[in-house]
Amino acid sequence: MESKKSLRKFYTLLILWFVTIVSVVIGSIAYNYYQGSEYSDTAVPYIKQVIPIVSEWEPAAIRELMVPEVSAEISEDKFAQTMVWFAKLGALKSIEEPEFQEVDTGGKTVIGMQTIVEYEVDAKYENGEALLNIKLLERNGSFELYSFNLSSEILLE
Repeated sequence: MESKKSLRKFYTLLILWFVTIVSVVIGSIAYNYYQGSEYSDTAVPYIKQVIPIVSEWEPAAIRELMVPEVSAEISEDKFAQTMVWFAKLGALKSIEEPEFQEVDTGGKTVIGMQTIVEYEVDAKYENGEALLNIKLLERNGSFELYSFNLSSEILLE
């Protein structure tokens, strides 16, 4: 009789643990979706406008899009070398819909406390595919390019 009570208690605790884990996962997904939806009307069109410019690999054009304080921190030579390296991908063919990753509101940046919104975008270039990680600085209701990075097997060759 007592073993049935112990077994019932065990299964009850197991079910409660499972429900808690599922609730946390669903809550995290919902919260992430909520955060992303706040920026989707403004950040996504900006990203779609910026990626073709960035994908021309012209350092001067990209620097014009970047937050001036961040751009000033990057040496001209290193930036130009990086763009030559990224140019191995070739011309931009297409991009997928940008995927919201996270927002850091009030985060400490090079220019003080700011809101940084991060997205990832799958892109196809003439020499292969790449994953772009783009961080945008929200300033006065609009965005500026804070940073970007590319991941691609083409760049490893």
